[in-house]
Amino acid sequence: MPKHSPSKTFELFFTPRFPLFFIFGALALAVLGNVFTDLMKFYLGGEPRQLWLIFGVAAGLLVTVVALAYSFGAIRARWTAAAGYAVINQPQPRHYRGLIAFVSLAQRAHLEKAMQYHGEQLERVWLIATKEARGLAQELQAEYVTAKRTLTLVPLEDEWDLQTVQGVIEAIYRRQLGDLAEAEVIADFTGGTKPMTVGMIFACLSPTRHLEYVPARYGTSEPEPLDPVEYFLGAAMPATLAESAQPTPANERVR
Repeated sequence: MPKHSPSKTFELFFTPRFPLFFIFGALALAVLGNVFTDLMKFYLGGEPRQLWLIFGVAAGLLVTVVALAYSFGAIRARWTAAAGYAVINQPQPRHYRGLIAFVSLAQRAHLEKAMQYHGEQLERVWLIATKEARGLAQELQAEYVTAKRTLTLVPLEDEWDLQTVQGVIEAIYRRQLGDLAEAEVIADFTGGTKPMTVGMIFACLSPTRHLEYVPARYGTSEPEPLDPVEYFLGAAMPATLAESAQPTPANERVR
């Protein structure tokens, strides 16, 4: 039998969506109210002055309950928002079976570092490449494909359209993972334009979709890529935020 949270159980008795429970709840409240009034009259009296006193006590109780409910709701909303948007960064993450990454003409070493880091565990790689970067993507595809690893070239026509990028990545997660679970795939946002980066982050606003970035050590003629840093949500994502991150159907196609 499924368990209900206290708030859901309470809702059964005080919303008209559940008529039977609502009727019993309303009757119970009416009886309690009448009994409370009779008790107050018994102890305080039934003269006009005492009735005004009873009215004041009831109004004060009502104001107190409303104030407490409002304060509790505000505190809960603040706590939930803080937990829901918590992002945790984790250096040297575990090795993943799948990798989604942008192909950048200026950051080939960073992409190679990401693939080398995940090593033998890495089975599937999706290389998202613009028209200018497809030649490099094909080189990487030929170089890093093995009997246990496949590399898929995913074309991207507009690197400046955030929703297009988001739709391309959503299409990978929804239709191309095969036997991989979302939690076994990590998306690398190191390369690409800023709209590409934001589009990937929007597509991964889910606790089961993790992100990574490959930092670098500077000070030499060529930046030295370091081990990836993983980013993921530290608490459950609010449903409204997850829904707002979904692209429209027109943006779900791989372009």
